[in-house]
Amino acid sequence: MKRPKNGNKQYFTRMGTRKKVHAFVRVRPTDDFAHEMIRYGDDKRSIDIHLKKDIRRGVVNNQQTDWSFKLDGVLHDASQDLVYETVAKDVVSQALDGYNGNLIN
Repeated sequence: MKRPKNGNKQYFTRMGTRKKVHAFVRVRPTDDFAHEMIRYGDDKRSIDIHLKKDIRRGVVNNQQTDWSFKLDGVLHDASQDLVYETVAKDVVSQALDGYNGNLIN
């Protein structure tokens, strides 16, 4: 395994290829899902969330109402098989080969 030079925080696998953390979000709508709160980007890599202001807090408040996220992928209403193929398959395979791998649910 190569060591990073000059304090560079990237790391290398045994074959010298650079790896990075990937971030995905899976959204599974339910019967009471708030469709008006979430917008998906056409690129299937971004998601915007909007919450209405809580009027009980008054007209002037610092309540955050909007969030935007850029990700490696948005899996909207995806099957368990598609989630595994897209997110976990390579991590599991590499872990079985002796590499570190993490999946956070």
